[in-house]
Amino acid sequence: MSKKINLNGLDVFLMPQKVVFIPRYDMIILSDWHIGKLGHFRKEGLFVPPMQLEEEFARLAVLVEELLIRQVVFLGDLFHSSWNYEWDEFQKFLGRYPGIRFTLTRGNHDILPDALWRKSILHVKEHVLLSEGILFSHEPMPNLDKGIINVVGHLHPGCEVATRGRQFFKLPCFYWEEGVLTLPAFGRWTGLFLVGKRYNNRIFAVVGNEVVELK
Repeated sequence: MSKKINLNGLDVFLMPQKVVFIPRYDMIILSDWHIGKLGHFRKEGLFVPPMQLEEEFARLAVLVEELLIRQVVFLGDLFHSSWNYEWDEFQKFLGRYPGIRFTLTRGNHDILPDALWRKSILHVKEHVLLSEGILFSHEPMPNLDKGIINVVGHLHPGCEVATRGRQFFKLPCFYWEEGVLTLPAFGRWTGLFLVGKRYNNRIFAVVGNEVVELK
């Protein structure tokens, strides 16, 4: 079950698949997929299993097909490092959806040569701004006009949740503070940066198939 919140009059849904869905724009937003990360580690001689690419791509495919998405915005760190074959497979996946506009707000890990970006159907930008005053970027942007809400990634936020049995679980979360909404990492091979609940922030934990706000 998703969690609906309102940003500058715009209804957005925080999804348990760790994406933001904006029905008005037929758009989903996701961040920090880090495609190619396991392939990069293998090139460096580390013994890790190969990424199951079709399984990974299916996570996005289900969303764009079921929600009838026309726009996808990746908030940076889409590809983990230097080129490997996983980039080419990802380009083939994007090619399955000629009717969708794919945009990347480039992150610190997106270091592929410019020639590869130019060959891709991805639209690469520093940021994307909606008319409602919602700005998408990889990291928080300084000196924004008052009232602009910045939707970002980069941090891989997570939270710690206690249960009645005195067990503690670390879960990915959406994190809101001072006009900045930070998305959890879409990638499954990323760590968590734990954030704590305070009076002036909001934490929305991804708990299985639900997004739950912590009180």
